[in-house]
Amino acid sequence: MRSGDSRSSTDENGETLVCEYLTGQGLSVQRFDKAEMRQSRTPDFRVMAGDRLAFYCEVKTAQEDDWLERQLDAAPTGTLVGGLRPDPTYNRVSKYVHSAAGQFDAVNPECEHPNVLAIVNNEFESDRLDLVAVLTGNAYTDSSGPIRTYDNVSDGRIREEKYRVHLYLWFDAGNPEPCKVWPQSHAEHHAALCGYF
Repeated sequence: MRSGDSRSSTDENGETLVCEYLTGQGLSVQRFDKAEMRQSRTPDFRVMAGDRLAFYCEVKTAQEDDWLERQLDAAPTGTLVGGLRPDPTYNRVSKYVHSAAGQFDAVNPECEHPNVLAIVNNEFESDRLDLVAVLTGNAYTDSSGPIRTYDNVSDGRIREEKYRVHLYLWFDAGNPEPCKVWPQSHAEHHAALCGYF
């Protein structure tokens, strides 16, 4: 836990899930020490293959959206609550990419090693296609090809940052096996990560 951090048990559970998955792949996970974390921002882990650094890993945990529940709790009995609002999913996922890119840049500015962003999703209305939409700007349907819908997100502040992540792992709640999204932005790192996964 970073000093001054108010980390929730949901965040810790997300990190535990990712650690268990990575160790199940024959890798070992090392946290940054307190001195390193005081010196600069860091991702959550160094991931080792034997005694060699394999990649850096940051874990972001998406909690269930409690927007409506908070309105219900604050409203007098018999009051209607709710209303229209923009879907927060795409901004939340974009924020994860933006934040992780900064954490990776603090320890791996030249991208000498691969960077892996693991998102543990506890929001039942979100899925891996939301991540794909944020990264590509496209919506996907069963009946047609991609529809360019989210380019304001994919081509916004994460336009370049999304390529500093070499593998995205999307874990849905209760499923210890992630969906892997490979941006293939760095051929050497892509090949190395394919060897681990």
